[in-house]
Amino acid sequence: MTSKLSKKSISSTVLMGLAAITLSLGIYAPDAKATQSEQVAHLKEVETINNKLDQLTDKANAKLKKGLDNVVVQEPLNVQGDKLELSMNVEDISTKAVQQKKFKAKVSNTTPVFGFAHEVSGKFTYEKGKLVSSSYDAYLTGVFYSKSHSTKQHKLDPSVWEIRSRGTFKALKYTPVEYSSRVDVGLYGSGDYRVLKAKIN
Repeated sequence: MTSKLSKKSISSTVLMGLAAITLSLGIYAPDAKATQSEQVAHLKEVETINNKLDQLTDKANAKLKKGLDNVVVQEPLNVQGDKLELSMNVEDISTKAVQQKKFKAKVSNTTPVFGFAHEVSGKFTYEKGKLVSSSYDAYLTGVFYSKSHSTKQHKLDPSVWEIRSRGTFKALKYTPVEYSSRVDVGLYGSGDYRVLKAKIN
């Protein structure tokens, strides 16, 4: 814990070394010509990645809950040494008049050439255990793809708001690759922040 920091930065970055599975998360897309075994292998690899992301999200959120300012957790992905890494920070930008924090959550596939990223960031204001206001946006990057997203806020009650963002990445040429991503963020009247979901499919 960084005792001198009253500022907590939220940056949730999932970094993937996927050199060994480029076919499934880089240039492979199941189509009519793909064999059944190739499709099964692709689905299993995607499932493995998202299971790892779930584990990393749980570990990072648990450490944030304990009061840690900067969290980095990793999980091995395969025997070639590729890994998943999730880092989370929170930045307190409160003044005497306003309690406010910034947040950022980012999930990335860093496969060379075919990599892409989905980021959700913004800030929220809270007071007396309730959320007052928030602003947010989503940013999709990846030079190989056309990109689109749907990002909405859901006010579950006065103290719990969720920002749910869905992204779509379509390869511009060479292969009919299309991926979807999901980044869900929870904002709380206590001033807490959590990444609820980080997915790549």
